[in-house]
Amino acid sequence: MSGQPPHCMSDYDPDSLSIDDVIARIETLITPIKAMESLPLAEALGRTAATDFTAPLAVPVARNSAMDGYAVRYDDLSGDKPTHLRVIGKSLAGHPYTGALQPGEAVRITTGALVPTHADCVVMQEITQRDDEHLTIDLTNHRRGQFVREVGSDIAEGDVLLERGTRLGAAQLGLLASVGVADVSVLRKVRVALFSTGDELQPPGTVLQAGQIYDSNRFTLRGLFIQAGCEVVDLGIVADHPRALENTFEAAKACDLIVSTGGVSVGEADFVRQVLQQQGTLHAWKVAMKPGRPLTVGQLAEHALYFGLPGNPVSGMITFYLFVAMALRALHGRSKYTPVTMSAVCSNTLKKMPGRVEYQRGILYRDLDQRWSVKTTGRQDSHVLTSMHEANCLIVLGIDSDGAQCGERVEVIPYSELRAVLDA
Repeated sequence: MSGQPPHCMSDYDPDSLSIDDVIARIETLITPIKAMESLPLAEALGRTAATDFTAPLAVPVARNSAMDGYAVRYDDLSGDKPTHLRVIGKSLAGHPYTGALQPGEAVRITTGALVPTHADCVVMQEITQRDDEHLTIDLTNHRRGQFVREVGSDIAEGDVLLERGTRLGAAQLGLLASVGVADVSVLRKVRVALFSTGDELQPPGTVLQAGQIYDSNRFTLRGLFIQAGCEVVDLGIVADHPRALENTFEAAKACDLIVSTGGVSVGEADFVRQVLQQQGTLHAWKVAMKPGRPLTVGQLAEHALYFGLPGNPVSGMITFYLFVAMALRALHGRSKYTPVTMSAVCSNTLKKMPGRVEYQRGILYRDLDQRWSVKTTGRQDSHVLTSMHEANCLIVLGIDSDGAQCGERVEVIPYSELRAVLDA
């Protein structure tokens, strides 16, 4: 690759870094957040656990029934004829039967109700016949302990339920609630300073003049950061002028993460790298990928990590998922997550030049033979934001690939896996 001359018609560039190299550099720059706060459990959705959570009690806390039926002694069911028992009471959820079961007795029981003392088996009501206090149980393969939830069968007292760094989703909140946790210690939110650069940009709702376009990147990225549980400081649209960028960087230094779009390429009005090098450190520029080559990574104020994402909207979204999302996980002290890829049969001819890893937008589906197949969304230009909307996966074409023919197998990353980087 290094022998190939870089020019606009070639995808080889000896100065571009590999995706793995850029990720490795980012990892060395991140200091995980340690500051924490306490929140009511109901307000902690999407936040990150700041400590390990240990179960203060067992779940279930007492033996209870997994079925509507009758609580009995297993030894009463061991004969080779239908069993006849006497019903002596009932145990309902929240209203337990407080006596002890003696031989030849049964207690009517509902799901979740406490199993009486000496009962060690629950028989579902569908295989019983009852006449007043007399219960007949059909012959079947009963077993000791059937439909009885034992103490601690889900969670034992002292178990570590959640580890520090776990993202608290719906299941995690329910798990904490099941052991009586009312307040949780969570890491404070990652603070993200976000701005767009470009004299051509205008906010939605204004009337465009000649040469102007609406700023869509800030809305896309703001949404992604909020979904990731971040606190966003929106610094708006910044003019293509070094002084304006200097002032914006100065205002953003107190944040954990600074993200801009546009101004990182090689145009006459692209000043971001210049200002970054004056106020901080440039750690990476240009990645051997498409779209997204002009990605810039740096650092300000010795701790604020900076990402200069390309201005084209598709490039901005893909570089967010591949690099920024990983940085957010690390800032939260969460373990690295590599998106799971899958193989699919390509139903189009895909064009590509060797020299960069290419991420084309695709639609993953089951074909008539129930095979996973993928088709392109159409035009793959980095300004075609509709391709990100229509797609449900990215088609990954390796650095040396020259494309794919119809019928070939290709590697794809489902969108669900891209989201999992933030959620897992």
